[in-house]
Amino acid sequence: MKVFQIGFNKCAASALQSMFLKSGVRALHGPGRYWRLNGHPAVTGRNVQLVIHRNIAAGRPALESLEDFDAFFDMEFSQHGWNIENYREFGTLAQDYPDARFILNTREKAAWLHSRARHNDGLYLKHAMDRTGLGRRGVLDYWADDFDRHHEMVQDYFRDRPDRLLVFDIDTTPIRRLKRFVGPEIDLKPRHWKPARTPDEAAEAKAGKSTEQAADSTERNARAA
Repeated sequence: MKVFQIGFNKCAASALQSMFLKSGVRALHGPGRYWRLNGHPAVTGRNVQLVIHRNIAAGRPALESLEDFDAFFDMEFSQHGWNIENYREFGTLAQDYPDARFILNTREKAAWLHSRARHNDGLYLKHAMDRTGLGRRGVLDYWADDFDRHHEMVQDYFRDRPDRLLVFDIDTTPIRRLKRFVGPEIDLKPRHWKPARTPDEAAEAKAGKSTEQAADSTERNARAA
Protein backbone atom coordinates (compact mmCIF):
# COMPACT_ATOMS: atom_id res chain seq x y z
CA MET A 1 0.00 0.00 0.00
CA LYS A 2 1.27 3.46 -0.93
CA VAL A 3 0.54 6.64 1.04
CA PHE A 4 0.49 10.07 -0.61
CA GLN A 5 0.38 13.41 1.19
CA ILE A 6 -1.57 15.71 -1.13
CA GLY A 7 -2.00 18.84 0.97
CA PHE A 8 0.19 21.92 0.66
CA ASN A 9 3.64 22.47 2.04
CA LYS A 10 3.93 24.26 5.40
CA CYS A 11 1.35 21.85 6.82
CA ALA A 12 3.78 19.63 8.75
CA ALA A 13 4.94 17.59 5.75
CA SER A 14 8.43 17.22 7.26
CA ALA A 15 7.01 16.16 10.62
CA LEU A 16 4.75 13.61 8.95
CA GLN A 17 7.61 12.12 6.95
CA SER A 18 9.76 11.98 10.08
CA MET A 19 7.08 10.03 11.94
CA PHE A 20 6.72 7.56 9.08
CA LEU A 21 10.51 7.11 8.83
CA LYS A 22 10.82 6.50 12.57
CA SER A 23 7.98 3.97 12.27
CA GLY A 24 10.09 1.97 9.82
CA VAL A 25 8.39 3.17 6.61
CA ARG A 26 10.40 4.05 3.50
CA ALA A 27 9.12 7.61 3.16
CA LEU A 28 10.28 10.17 0.60
CA HIS A 29 10.11 13.92 1.09
CA GLY A 30 10.40 16.45 -1.72
CA PRO A 31 13.21 15.67 -4.19
CA GLY A 32 14.51 12.84 -1.97
CA ARG A 33 17.45 14.43 -0.15
CA TYR A 34 17.27 12.13 2.89
CA TRP A 35 17.57 8.96 0.84
CA ARG A 36 20.13 10.52 -1.51
CA LEU A 37 22.38 11.27 1.47
CA ASN A 38 21.86 7.69 2.59
CA GLY A 39 22.94 6.37 -0.81
CA HIS A 40 19.72 4.74 -1.99
CA PRO A 41 20.36 3.72 -5.64
CA ALA A 42 16.87 4.71 -6.85
CA VAL A 43 17.43 8.31 -5.69
CA THR A 44 21.15 8.91 -6.13
CA GLY A 45 21.70 11.53 -8.81
CA ARG A 46 17.95 11.99 -9.37
CA ASN A 47 15.23 14.41 -8.35
CA VAL A 48 12.30 12.28 -7.16
CA GLN A 49 9.64 14.84 -8.06
CA LEU A 50 11.07 15.26 -11.55
CA VAL A 51 11.02 11.47 -12.00
CA ILE A 52 7.35 11.30 -10.96
CA HIS A 53 6.48 14.28 -13.17
CA ARG A 54 8.13 12.71 -16.23
CA ASN A 55 6.53 9.32 -15.57
CA ILE A 56 3.06 10.87 -15.48
CA ALA A 57 3.72 12.98 -18.58
CA ALA A 58 4.86 9.87 -20.49
CA GLY A 59 1.87 7.80 -19.41
CA ARG A 60 3.98 5.47 -17.28
CA PRO A 61 3.02 4.45 -13.72
CA ALA A 62 3.79 7.49 -11.58
CA LEU A 63 6.20 5.62 -9.30
CA GLU A 64 8.06 3.66 -11.93
CA SER A 65 11.62 3.05 -10.63
CA LEU A 66 10.54 4.30 -7.18
CA GLU A 67 8.56 1.24 -6.14
CA ASP A 68 10.87 0.65 -3.18
CA PHE A 69 9.22 3.55 -1.34
CA ASP A 70 5.85 3.43 0.37
CA ALA A 71 5.02 6.99 1.44
CA PHE A 72 5.48 10.32 -0.34
CA PHE A 73 5.47 13.78 1.24
CA ASP A 74 5.86 17.38 0.02
CA MET A 75 5.41 16.34 -3.60
CA GLU A 76 6.63 19.52 -5.24
CA PHE A 77 9.80 21.09 -6.57
CA SER A 78 10.05 24.80 -7.35
CA GLN A 79 13.63 25.69 -8.21
CA HIS A 80 15.88 26.25 -11.22
CA GLY A 81 12.91 27.19 -13.44
CA TRP A 82 10.86 24.14 -12.47
CA ASN A 83 7.46 24.41 -10.80
CA ILE A 84 6.42 20.79 -10.29
CA GLU A 85 3.37 20.12 -8.11
CA ASN A 86 2.80 16.38 -8.14
CA TYR A 87 0.40 16.55 -5.20
CA ARG A 88 -2.16 17.95 -7.64
CA GLU A 89 -2.00 14.67 -9.61
CA PHE A 90 -4.04 12.84 -6.96
CA GLY A 91 -6.46 11.51 -9.59
CA THR A 92 -3.68 9.90 -11.60
CA LEU A 93 -2.05 8.54 -8.44
CA ALA A 94 -5.38 7.10 -7.27
CA GLN A 95 -5.88 5.34 -10.61
CA ASP A 96 -2.31 4.04 -10.82
CA TYR A 97 -2.41 2.72 -7.25
CA PRO A 98 -5.95 1.53 -6.38
CA ASP A 99 -4.95 0.50 -2.86
CA ALA A 100 -3.21 3.78 -2.01
CA ARG A 101 -4.32 6.07 0.81
CA PHE A 102 -4.24 9.87 0.61
CA ILE A 103 -3.60 12.42 3.37
CA LEU A 104 -4.96 15.93 2.82
CA ASN A 105 -2.90 17.67 5.48
CA THR A 106 -4.24 21.09 6.34
CA ARG A 107 -4.33 23.87 8.94
CA GLU A 108 -6.01 27.22 9.57
CA LYS A 109 -5.63 29.16 6.33
CA ALA A 110 -4.36 32.48 7.71
CA ALA A 111 -1.63 30.72 9.71
CA TRP A 112 -0.70 28.70 6.63
CA LEU A 113 -0.39 31.81 4.46
CA HIS A 114 1.80 33.50 7.06
CA SER A 115 4.03 30.43 7.31
CA ARG A 116 4.31 29.96 3.55
CA ALA A 117 5.18 33.62 3.00
CA ARG A 118 8.08 33.26 5.45
CA HIS A 119 9.29 29.93 4.08
CA ASN A 120 13.03 29.88 3.36
CA ASP A 121 13.38 33.45 4.65
CA GLY A 122 10.83 34.69 2.12
CA LEU A 123 12.51 33.21 -0.95
CA TYR A 124 9.55 30.90 -1.66
CA LEU A 125 7.26 33.95 -1.87
CA LYS A 126 9.79 35.88 -3.97
CA HIS A 127 10.06 33.01 -6.47
CA ALA A 128 6.27 32.88 -6.71
CA MET A 129 6.18 36.63 -7.38
CA ASP A 130 8.82 36.31 -10.09
CA ARG A 131 7.07 33.32 -11.66
CA THR A 132 3.58 34.87 -11.74
CA GLY A 133 4.40 38.54 -12.18
CA LEU A 134 2.19 39.33 -9.21
CA GLY A 135 3.05 41.47 -6.23
CA ARG A 136 3.14 40.18 -2.67
CA ARG A 137 -0.56 40.81 -2.06
CA GLY A 138 -1.47 39.24 -5.40
CA VAL A 139 0.43 36.04 -4.63
CA LEU A 140 -1.12 35.79 -1.17
CA ASP A 141 -4.61 36.25 -2.63
CA TYR A 142 -3.88 33.60 -5.25
CA TRP A 143 -2.61 31.18 -2.61
CA ALA A 144 -5.72 31.78 -0.48
CA ASP A 145 -8.04 30.98 -3.41
CA ASP A 146 -5.90 28.00 -4.42
CA PHE A 147 -6.07 26.63 -0.88
CA ASP A 148 -9.89 26.55 -1.03
CA ARG A 149 -10.03 25.19 -4.60
CA HIS A 150 -7.58 22.39 -3.93
CA HIS A 151 -9.35 21.24 -0.77
CA GLU A 152 -12.69 21.24 -2.58
CA MET A 153 -11.33 19.33 -5.59
CA VAL A 154 -9.67 16.66 -3.45
CA GLN A 155 -12.74 16.07 -1.31
CA ASP A 156 -15.03 16.00 -4.34
CA TYR A 157 -12.80 13.42 -6.04
CA PHE A 158 -12.82 11.06 -3.06
CA ARG A 159 -16.44 11.68 -2.08
CA ASP A 160 -17.45 8.17 -3.19
CA ARG A 161 -14.32 6.59 -1.66
CA PRO A 162 -14.01 8.18 1.79
CA ASP A 163 -11.93 5.21 2.97
CA ARG A 164 -9.06 6.38 0.74
CA LEU A 165 -8.83 9.97 2.05
CA LEU A 166 -8.06 11.43 5.47
CA VAL A 167 -8.40 15.17 5.98
CA PHE A 168 -5.74 15.69 8.63
CA ASP A 169 -5.75 19.06 10.40
CA ILE A 170 -2.30 19.24 11.95
CA ASP A 171 -3.62 21.29 14.89
CA THR A 172 -6.84 19.44 15.75
CA THR A 173 -6.96 15.91 14.29
CA PRO A 174 -5.92 13.24 16.82
CA ILE A 175 -2.88 11.35 15.61
CA ARG A 176 -4.63 8.07 16.40
CA ARG A 177 -6.95 8.75 13.45
CA LEU A 178 -3.96 8.77 11.13
CA LYS A 179 -2.67 5.57 12.73
CA ARG A 180 -6.03 3.84 12.10
CA PHE A 181 -6.21 5.26 8.58
CA VAL A 182 -2.94 3.69 7.40
CA GLY A 183 -3.22 0.52 9.48
CA PRO A 184 -2.93 -2.38 9.64
CA GLU A 185 -0.63 -2.35 6.60
CA ILE A 186 1.51 0.36 8.23
CA ASP A 187 2.22 0.21 11.95
CA LEU A 188 2.53 3.93 12.60
CA LYS A 189 4.13 4.94 15.92
CA PRO A 190 2.27 8.02 17.26
CA ARG A 191 4.99 8.68 19.85
CA HIS A 192 7.11 9.99 16.97
CA TRP A 193 4.57 12.67 16.04
CA LYS A 194 6.18 16.03 16.73
CA PRO A 195 5.16 18.94 14.51
CA ALA A 196 8.10 21.07 13.45
CA ARG A 197 8.50 24.56 14.85
CA THR A 198 6.69 27.33 13.01
CA PRO A 199 8.77 30.06 11.34
CA ASP A 200 7.72 32.42 14.16
CA GLU A 201 8.93 29.97 16.80
CA ALA A 202 12.16 29.38 14.91
CA ALA A 203 12.74 33.12 14.53
CA GLU A 204 12.06 33.68 18.23
CA ALA A 205 14.43 30.87 19.16
CA LYS A 206 17.11 32.29 16.86
CA ALA A 207 16.63 35.78 18.32
CA GLY A 208 16.78 34.38 21.84
CA LYS A 209 19.99 32.51 21.05
CA SER A 210 21.55 35.65 19.56
CA THR A 211 20.59 37.66 22.66
CA GLU A 212 22.04 34.98 24.92
CA GLN A 213 25.27 34.88 22.90
CA ALA A 214 25.55 38.67 23.05
CA ALA A 215 25.08 38.60 26.83
CA ASP A 216 27.73 35.93 27.19
CA SER A 217 30.13 38.01 25.09
CA THR A 218 29.47 41.11 27.19
CA GLU A 219 30.08 39.14 30.38
CA ARG A 220 33.35 37.71 29.03
CA ASN A 221 34.51 41.15 27.96
CA ALA A 222 33.66 42.56 31.38
CA ARG A 223 35.64 39.82 33.12
CA ALA A 224 38.57 40.39 30.78
CA ALA A 225 38.54 44.11 31.57
